[in-house]
Amino acid sequence: MRLYETKVIKGTLLLAIFAMLFSSCLKDDDLMTADAKTGGLVESASLVQLVPKKSNSVDVELKVYLGPAIQEVKVYKQFYHIATDEASNVELLGSFSVSGQNLNDTLLLSQTFTWEQLKQGLTLDSYTLPDDPLNADIGDYFMLKYVSVMDDGREVTSNSQTKVLVANSYAGYYLSSITYIHPNLGTREYQLTKELITESGNTCSTNFAVWGSYGETIYLTINPDNSITFNVLGFDYIVEEGDPNNPLVYSHYDPVTDIIYLNYNYMAPGGYRVFYEVLEPITKK
Repeated sequence: MRLYETKVIKGTLLLAIFAMLFSSCLKDDDLMTADAKTGGLVESASLVQLVPKKSNSVDVELKVYLGPAIQEVKVYKQFYHIATDEASNVELLGSFSVSGQNLNDTLLLSQTFTWEQLKQGLTLDSYTLPDDPLNADIGDYFMLKYVSVMDDGREVTSNSQTKVLVANSYAGYYLSSITYIHPNLGTREYQLTKELITESGNTCSTNFAVWGSYGETIYLTINPDNSITFNVLGFDYIVEEGDPNNPLVYSHYDPVTDIIYLNYNYMAPGGYRVFYEVLEPITKK
């Protein structure tokens, strides 16, 4: 009998301890009722490049997800100057009108912002934003933040932000035409759209050859004589310049057409894999 009573007491104590632990783990979010207010979900590209040589404006796309009605999405801006590690004040840049249309469907909205609109009202202690983006420092950037104004007046700040980067003159979108010569399988042709991302004043990065899904990246540096040196990271083989079967070809940039010509190879079982890649500037559609 005593053994039975002891087991009952122990069991009761264990249940009490479990209940206390479980209740202590509950957060406010866990206790929210079914009619709790949510919504305001929007998403934007994390990076947009402003290439002063090509344009003084950028197009910002915003995806507004299906959900509780949003009246508008406010866009706030702040400027960062790398040389002095300084940030400007925060100002309202503009807004996307939604008018509750996201109640029925997910929306994709787009708006163009000029350099003048981006810089207006922003000040820093030791730097003045130039009137012409051509005079801005490459690598400086604006950070755009989004605040959804709900149908009931609430304002919801999005986690999604857009970095508007002052890019070098080589950055932007390109049509990549690749000729891939395999020692056993012959020649294959590929056409891809690539974006060259600014890394410094004369260096850009993009997906390497036909790869990129797993971080295979090529860093291209345009030298003063328009020759190109590069470094490939995240790839299993060592990539070399040129074509081992044709010493006359080399990677270079054509300043008249803005076309980039790349020639590279790597050694793998069976012989050299040789690539001829032509990057031709295009306008993003």
